[in-house]
Amino acid sequence: MQQLRAETSSLLPPALRVKTPAGMSSATRLILGLVVVVGCLAAGATLSAQHRQHLVDAANRTADEQLEAAWTKAADGLRALAGPIGARAASVAGLSNIEGILALSTSQSDLAEVGRTFDDARRSNEPWLSPVGESTVAFFVGNRLASTSEPALTAESLRLIAEAEGTGKAAALVVVGGPWLLGVARTKVQNPSGTSGFIALGQRVGPDDLRALAVGGALQLVSGGDVKSAIGAGDADGLARLSGRRLSMKADDSHCCLNRELVEGLELAVFKDPRPLLQAAEAEATRGRWPRLGIAAALALLGVIALLLTGRRTTKGDEERDQLLRETQAQLRQSHEVLQKLSTGAFATQAVAGGLLPAPTQDALASTQASATASRYEVVTPLGQGGMAKVFIAVVRGAEGFKRTFVLKRLKAEHAGNQELVNQFIDEARLGASLVQSNIVPIFDFGRDAEGYYLAQEYILGRDVDALIEASKAKRGTALEVPIVAAIAQEALKALAYAHTRTTDAGQAAGLVHRDVSPANLMVSGRGEVKLLDFGIVLSADRVTQTQAGVVKGNLFFMSPEQARALPVDPRSDLFSLAMVMVNAALGKPLYTGETMYELMTRAAAGPTEADLVLVRGGTGPLSTFLVKALAVDPALRFQSAKDMAAALASVVPSAPASELEALMHTLFKEDLEAERQRFAEAS
Repeated sequence: MQQLRAETSSLLPPALRVKTPAGMSSATRLILGLVVVVGCLAAGATLSAQHRQHLVDAANRTADEQLEAAWTKAADGLRALAGPIGARAASVAGLSNIEGILALSTSQSDLAEVGRTFDDARRSNEPWLSPVGESTVAFFVGNRLASTSEPALTAESLRLIAEAEGTGKAAALVVVGGPWLLGVARTKVQNPSGTSGFIALGQRVGPDDLRALAVGGALQLVSGGDVKSAIGAGDADGLARLSGRRLSMKADDSHCCLNRELVEGLELAVFKDPRPLLQAAEAEATRGRWPRLGIAAALALLGVIALLLTGRRTTKGDEERDQLLRETQAQLRQSHEVLQKLSTGAFATQAVAGGLLPAPTQDALASTQASATASRYEVVTPLGQGGMAKVFIAVVRGAEGFKRTFVLKRLKAEHAGNQELVNQFIDEARLGASLVQSNIVPIFDFGRDAEGYYLAQEYILGRDVDALIEASKAKRGTALEVPIVAAIAQEALKALAYAHTRTTDAGQAAGLVHRDVSPANLMVSGRGEVKLLDFGIVLSADRVTQTQAGVVKGNLFFMSPEQARALPVDPRSDLFSLAMVMVNAALGKPLYTGETMYELMTRAAAGPTEADLVLVRGGTGPLSTFLVKALAVDPALRFQSAKDMAAALASVVPSAPASELEALMHTLFKEDLEAERQRFAEAS
């Protein structure tokens, strides 16, 4: 009996563990009971306060992460805006009229004649100079200025000319009394003395450029610390907040604003309102307060009961009292465990059984209980992993020796508490399962087990188009033939036509856009079937999660210009990406190259240049005219639907039959695929 009393006392918080002599008076027990009640309620209030602070801190961290992402996106977007003006400079530099003017220059004295001729054409608004538009323009012969409409840009233009000497063109965001987009391009011909000419186009950065970045909140560019001449766009209150932070001497630690130097002499500031996040955190804290206080009250009550029982001493009914004490001890332990787990965000299933938690918490516990179920998928071998999930080959077994192989994709354990990532994973499974078409890799199962969230896809014994291209170059010394490229594209277009025209249960257009059509997401099976996979970042009106405005997702090597600029995209963006895949397959390499992410972003945002299209025309045979149309920077000039694109492709070149694709797979991967088949068969 003494041991049982000691165990009961040990369940109380340390501050409430009081030795209760058997002969304690009723008054003493009453005082101790009040201490227990007050202590438990205080513990509940403390846990509630800690929980609230945890939620607020998490909301502030999320606000900081959103600010960081918005600033990075805005900075990359501003730098990328220089790409198109560089492309326009290149188009002007390639004009035959420019070549004629350059031919006038053989000496320093001729430079004035070149300048007068160019100025006359500019002032007369000659049609051939229409690509200049509203931009400032300058003409250089070598590093000598012949003509300019904005002398202040001369020094920065000369700096870019040095870069364009080797690359043919250069573009940058520069600061000359304010932010400018400056592009410089070298002429394709030289003057009689062997000197190249250069065209420099300049365009001031304005509010419309900032609005086009679409990062949400507000953006502000400040040159030389002069707030009065700042350029801003977005929420008016946000702009006022950004200006106020610069002018005020007070420290402001709110998680709303981020200001950094973008280039020398130019600062970029971003505002995003953190109040919705904080309000959501406060609402969640309010919802979580009452269960904690309720558990604390229950713990206090049971503690008092235990205290009274340990203080009673009579000679009659000891066995009944001992049994009651044991039951009280069990309830006390249960309540204390629940309270402790509430402090860390966990929930005890025993508390639900005891009816200690309200209905909403019981629903949450039901989900947690479901997660304790053991996985029915046996992992055979890992395939790889990305930022969000790990991928495996796994089998499911059934009665009478039944088994089936799947590709099992599991959300990483560290992301299980990130509701945004969980929702994205659920979206991928839900959208993937709704797409039932022979050229789309289906999702058969989704759920949550002891190892977390998972989805199961069809296992395809084959290789992606990326591997197909590389194997063809290595074993046959050439990229893919035009009929093979056309066959892969036609099958992919069937998948895209199906996805793009999907409707919701209400009969509305689902607005599906894949957004990541690339060689790695097109699979060719050993039987010559072509499958489109990975709808993880698909755009859909029916998603739970939506991509934040201004966030670029996808593969920069194959991305449409509008997607790279974070502008709204539609099915025509996927068609552009598929055309880029076709170019890659025919040439054996991507159309774009770049040493850094910034270079690739710039290339993708600008779209194919004339030099790129020359490469397409020279290396894709009968597909060239078709691909030039499909790669138009303006979506209105491309094919307008997957069906139209498929019809146009069929009229240009016949597609290889599936048997030819199968034969190619056999030639390139016969031993590998057979070994893979045997390895998985033995392992499973």
